[in-house]
Formats: sequence, C-alpha cells, structure tokens
Amino acid sequence: MLDNRLGLAVDHYVKKTKNLLVSRPVTATSGFTSFVDNVGNIENKGWEFELTGEILRGNPDGGLGWQMGLNYSTNKNRVTSLYQGQPIYSGIDQVNSVREGEQLGAFYMIKFTGVDPQTGDATYLDLNGDGDINADDRVIVGNPQPNYWGGFTNTFTWKNFDLRGMLQFSGGNKIYNGIRAFSDDGGFFRDNKFAYVLNRWQNPGDITVEPRPSWDGNSLAYITSSRFIEPGSYARLQDVTLGFKLPGAFSRSLGMNNPRLYVSGRNLHTWTNFSGYNPDVNSNGSGSNISLGTEFYSYPLARTWVVGLSSEW
Repeated sequence: MLDNRLGLAVDHYVKKTKNLLVSRPVTATSGFTSFVDNVGNIENKGWEFELTGEILRGNPDGGLGWQMGLNYSTNKNRVTSLYQGQPIYSGIDQVNSVREGEQLGAFYMIKFTGVDPQTGDATYLDLNGDGDINADDRVIVGNPQPNYWGGFTNTFTWKNFDLRGMLQFSGGNKIYNGIRAFSDDGGFFRDNKFAYVLNRWQNPGDITVEPRPSWDGNSLAYITSSRFIEPGSYARLQDVTLGFKLPGAFSRSLGMNNPRLYVSGRNLHTWTNFSGYNPDVNSNGSGSNISLGTEFYSYPLARTWVVGLSSEW
C-alpha cells in the first residue's frame, strides 16, 4: 500500500489437536504412578498481524530514513475433551491442571481472600463450606498462557549512522511465583524474606494483604494458594544497536570494505508488575507440556553490552 511504503499481513487460524499426549496418573498399585497416553483433545484459535512500514525513505545523500515493523498475535486455548473426563494435575504442588473446558495448564488451587484484620491470619475460600481449607476447595485462579504477544522494531538511518531498537511484549497470563512460597510464607520455612513482608499485619485493625509472621504456621501464610499468583504481562526493551560506517578513505587504509563500528545492548529494561526474577521463564517445564507459568528461582536474564567492528570481505 501507498507506493510500497506500508505492508499488512493478517492470518486467522483454528487448530484442533486430537489424541493429546499427556502423562496420565494411574493407581500406584500397578507399580507405576503415571504413563504417557493419548488422553484428550485441545483447540487453539487466534489471529496474527504483521505491519511493516517505510515511514521515511532515505536518499542517496544520506537523508533521514525510518523503517518500522510491528507483529501482534493472539491465541485462545481450550481443552475440549479428556479420557473419561478425568482432570490431570502437574507442576510444583500440583498447581497446574488439565480440565475440560479450561485452558491447558490452568492454575487450580485454593483461593486467597485476604487477611483477617483482627487476627492477621490469611483467609481462603471455603468452597464446600465444611469449615476446613484443603484440596477440595481448589478452583481455577488463572491462566499461564499469554493471550497476546508481539514485537515492535524501528530502524533509523542518517548519513553514516544507523540506529535500531526492538521492543517485545506479552500479556494476559498469570505466573505462579514459587519463590514467594518460601520468601513470603510468614516465616514458616525460615528462608530469607523480600521487602514486601514489611507490610505485614501487626496490630488489630490493620488492613493489608500480608499475613502476620508465624513460625509455627498458625497464620496459614504458607498455604499454596492464589496469593502467589501474579500478573505475567511485560514489555521489554530487548535490543538497541547504534552503528557507524567508517569513511571510505579510512576504511581503505585498513584494507576493509564497508566497515561498520557498532555498540549493542540487549535486555536493557523490563516493565512488569511481576515481582519475581523473570516474567517469561518457566522453571518447571522440563519434561512436562502442562507444567506452565512457574517461576522458581530461575536464573535472571543478564543485561549485556557488545562493541564490535564488522566488514565485508
């Protein structure tokens, strides 16, 4: 479009997968606790968009040029059937689930409802009303799979200079912050704590979402629940590169053809409300296709800088 300055590609897909391979639990009296079986069907559907543009066309005299590219994808996942309709659980503390009508790996756990302002104890949804908080009170509390993701790239050129930047983003998902199971447990496991525990309940009438400290666990802060589920959306300045093509006379004196000096930075900054180390690393996905969206002391991404010289030979 517009004399080849703009380009747009749009795709829509509906993908249905049958006989999904999943590790299905079986009774331990068989000598095993699980085996891999074709147990169900899933459906994925969504959109993919790609927009490219040449906003400014640089001229042979080195005028300002500007090219951009934007890609955006969406996906909605749903488990449509399972073997005898039986749910499957996986992950740390069995927080991930496969259930008919839900998304693959959906978080299924006890729902945190707040902190009692009089006692400082954590409170939870008593789903069946029996007065006890246990596995029978679990509900779906979040989806570990992003609903959308994409990237935005811009490249500027002016005379011998070029500047390229890339922003990536993802969102609509939740993350189980397994680090907080030890760092925000009210002191039950006696690990080091993060600074947000300073907002803990201390006196009757305090309004907070941080339970009181309790070395014996009586405050119920240690229970695996939706209290440790956090938003996984983020935007990251993934790459910025500044380059300069050395003048012809200088490059010929070096015996080089079109040499380019550049400096590049990667993983420069991440904007997110997730309190863990990294919002896009799954610490518990090894060997499982349903243990999704868990952060458990995964190694943080490093910010790196590179200075280099490239040439055509």
